[in-house]
Order: sequence, then C-alpha cells, then structure tokens
Amino acid sequence: MMRTALVALVTGAVLTGLTACGGIRIMKYEFQDDHVVAEKFTSVKVRSDQDSGDVTIRYQQGLTETKVHRRVEHNKDNKPSGVAHRIEGNTLVLDGCGNDCEINYEVLVPAADITVVGDIGSGDATVEGLASVDFRTGSGRVIARDIAGDVKVKTGSGNFEGARIGGAVTADMGSGRIQLDAIKGKALLGTGSGEIDGTSMENEVIANADSGGIRLTLSAAKSVRATTGSGDITVRVPGGPFKIVGSSGSGERAIHVPTDPGAPLELNLNAGSGDVQVLAA
Repeated sequence: MMRTALVALVTGAVLTGLTACGGIRIMKYEFQDDHVVAEKFTSVKVRSDQDSGDVTIRYQQGLTETKVHRRVEHNKDNKPSGVAHRIEGNTLVLDGCGNDCEINYEVLVPAADITVVGDIGSGDATVEGLASVDFRTGSGRVIARDIAGDVKVKTGSGNFEGARIGGAVTADMGSGRIQLDAIKGKALLGTGSGEIDGTSMENEVIANADSGGIRLTLSAAKSVRATTGSGDITVRVPGGPFKIVGSSGSGERAIHVPTDPGAPLELNLNAGSGDVQVLAA
C-alpha cells in the first residue's frame, strides 16, 4: 500500500494574468505538499492532462523511498483533493488534476535503473541519472542528463538539452534548439526551426534542420549526414580519410580533413543556403 506523508501545505491566491481589456484580474490559488512512496517500481509514467505542468525526476543516492513534492495551481472553486500519483503494477504514475488545474512535480527516486515515459500538453521536463527516457510534450523544454540508455524526445515547440547519454538519442522538434554533449550512441536529430549543436559525439550523427545552423564535434571517426535548408554547417571530426558528398545551393565549402572517395566513412553535408566547413577535431 502506498504510504503518503504530508509534510507541508501552503495555500494562497496568486495573480497570474490580466484579460486583454486590462480590467479583470484572473486569480489562481496554489498549494504545495510532500509525499513518500515506499513501494518499489521500475518505471515512471507522466500522463497527459488538459493543463499540464513542469516535472523533474532525479535519482538521488542514499534514498530508501521515493519523495514526491508537488506544487498545485488551481482556480478558487477547483481545488483538487487527495493525491494524483499512484502505483500501477511496477509503474509510478504521475497524473494531472484536470481542467483549470496544474501540477508541478519534483520526484526523487532511490534507484538509477528506472525508465521514464512522459506525454504532456505543455511544461518543462527534466530527467537525471536514470535508465532511459521517452518523452513527448506539446510545448516546453526537455532536459536529459546522465542517462544510461536511450533518450527519445518529441516536442511541438521547445528546446532539448541532453548530456552524458549512454545510448542512442532521437530528437524530433517542431521548432526549437537541440543541444547535446557526450553522447555515446547514434544520434538522429531533427528540428523545423532552430540550431543543432553537438559536442563529444561518439557515434554516427544524422541531423536535419529546416532552418538553422548545424555544429557537430565528434570524439571518434564516424559518419555524419547533416542537412539544413538555411544555415551554416560546421563539422569537426578526428582521423580520416572521409568520403565527402553533398551540395550547397549558395555558400562556400571548405574541407580541412583527409579525403578519399572510396573511404568507408562518409560526411554527407547539404546546405540549401549557407557555408559548409569540415575541420580536424
């Protein structure tokens, strides 16, 4: 049975906005509380809701139970009762609270071998120190750090930051910047509008930006395919030789690494409008 320890409760009215006329104030009420989940689980699921909120899920060494802190914003007559998290089988489910209500979660877990799956309408998500991440958000920033396995992110609009990822990374952004560092697995990256930056990339990279520059630095000699409709492409790679292919509609191409048309490693770089530059890492 889930044990809940209520630690703190704060209630008050908070001004959150004004109407277009500027004459009517829209008030929101807020409270915060803390709970403890004693049961063990292997995954966390963040469920979609009409009004979403931010969520942070972290591994914290030394814990024996899971700690759940939440900050709830609601209308005056729509204060939710009870808790919105529960255990289903081996999964900790973090629910929302319905219309005109928003929950911001901060969850500390005692084990690092936990997977995270999320699907929220809007809000920022941060996951640190866990096994894998598969997260979707309509709008909001996603951050994944110190993940042992794969990371998959899909957003309508918002930035994605990933660092120290042990597996593959797949990022599909309607619009927003992708910023990566220390990625061991293959990276498949796409954004409708926004920059793509990757440093210490240890494996093959496929990057596509409809509008925005692409800058990649590899720490191992691997193939790269980078395409942008408008923007510059800069790739830094060690070793070689490389087979260089691709085209530039307008802009210059400067290649400063060993090349060989028969090389097994390929740099396929295409810029509709912008310069292409390949440098030795």
